[in-house]
Amino acid sequence: MEKGEGILHILHTNDLHSHFEWMGRIAAGLKTMRLTLQEREETVVTVDLGDHMDRAHLKTEASWGQANIDVLNETGYDLATIGNNEGLTFPRIEFDQLYRNAAFPVICANLLDAKTKQIPPFLSPYIIQQYGDLTVGWIGVTASFPSVYELLGLTALVPEEVVAKYVAAIRARVDLIVILSHIGYGRDVEMARSIKGIDIILGAHTHTYLAEGERVENTLICQTGKFGQYIGHVTVTYDRQTRVIRKMHANCLPTRLYKPDEKVEEVIERHGEMAESIMGEVITSLKSDLPVSWEEESPLSNLLADGLRSWVDAEVSFVNSGTLLFSLRKGEVTRKDLLSLCPHPINPCRMKLKGNQLLVILEEALDVSVIRREVNGFGFRGKVIGWLSIDGAEVYYDRHAPIGQRIKRVEIQGIPLQADRLYTVGTIDMFTFGIIFPMFKQGTEKQFYIPEFLRDVLRKQLQDEKELQKSARKRWHEI
Repeated sequence: MEKGEGILHILHTNDLHSHFEWMGRIAAGLKTMRLTLQEREETVVTVDLGDHMDRAHLKTEASWGQANIDVLNETGYDLATIGNNEGLTFPRIEFDQLYRNAAFPVICANLLDAKTKQIPPFLSPYIIQQYGDLTVGWIGVTASFPSVYELLGLTALVPEEVVAKYVAAIRARVDLIVILSHIGYGRDVEMARSIKGIDIILGAHTHTYLAEGERVENTLICQTGKFGQYIGHVTVTYDRQTRVIRKMHANCLPTRLYKPDEKVEEVIERHGEMAESIMGEVITSLKSDLPVSWEEESPLSNLLADGLRSWVDAEVSFVNSGTLLFSLRKGEVTRKDLLSLCPHPINPCRMKLKGNQLLVILEEALDVSVIRREVNGFGFRGKVIGWLSIDGAEVYYDRHAPIGQRIKRVEIQGIPLQADRLYTVGTIDMFTFGIIFPMFKQGTEKQFYIPEFLRDVLRKQLQDEKELQKSARKRWHEI
């Protein structure tokens, strides 16, 4: 450091998704770097960019996220913003209490309480903090899913518009503006191009790995990939007299280089023991095996399709068997089993589609490339799409017929499919993106069921003996 220079270090993580196996190493890395830099009398700030939590993991599910909060506290984070896994996958009552024990401020400017039209009291839109000679403004934003947040009683504003508003409001009062962004790399780039006055964007959501950051206009964009495999480090050098930023440098450090921090490991172990106890609750006892197949129709997947149609009150339902990761054996089924079986933060959905659109979906479902397609993202925590399970319909098909002509006849609740008629369809929110079956994206009158997950639907089904018996009945008939 040259005479007259000041240095601010920002250490950052993003998208850990409850990978507790990395958290001890992350804590060790962050604590080691902080100690080394502070011994040089240089200021260090540690931040997390959201999706630290993921209810697919046992400790998070059992503690309603408090395992993650305890780890964040012990690690020594100074600031955080929220990701969609914090904002969208917890019931509203749990979300409102999520950060009650946090030892750090949580910043998010683009979520409002739908009733009060104000930012929820546990969030701050921005924070201005003084670090020696340097004044820094921190603004947080999360990915905006307005129609889904609305179901939780929240209003999601356009992140870029909110950032522009607060940058304009505080730019004259600060020397450095840092955006804690959980909106994704592409939108971070556009934000850097369109909004003047942003110095640094610390990003998340798209799991993008930027080894040395990326310069866009006058803004440095950073992101460390996913699951805590890397720790981000931004070094800001400034003139202590004029407080003008001289240079900014970014890099990522592999967390595998550090031996796990003992105190954080103790926190994780304690929550692991509590989770085993909580999630050991027996929810049902099966009288016989309940198999699932990803390659053909199977009872367990039929059971889920049955429950989905009932849950959303639809005429017909569609769900892929790949949402179920293994077969259930005769005997007790616990909450832990159910979480392992169906870990996805995927919600039931209802929409309307015409008969001819349903026919296209059913035809596409027979493609081996669809059945065996691997999918990442969209809340899916499985391996492949699997067989398309249905309820409320009987499908007669010839797998050897030419593509586009394999579906020979379809009946919806005993009545032949009518091409122009609108049907009420129960399915899953993942399908509405159109990534597997494009026709689902064209559905109208979409209604999402929040905060229940597919495993909530399945739990109800597993406790109903009549539904269990129905699940063995075939709905796909090869001719």
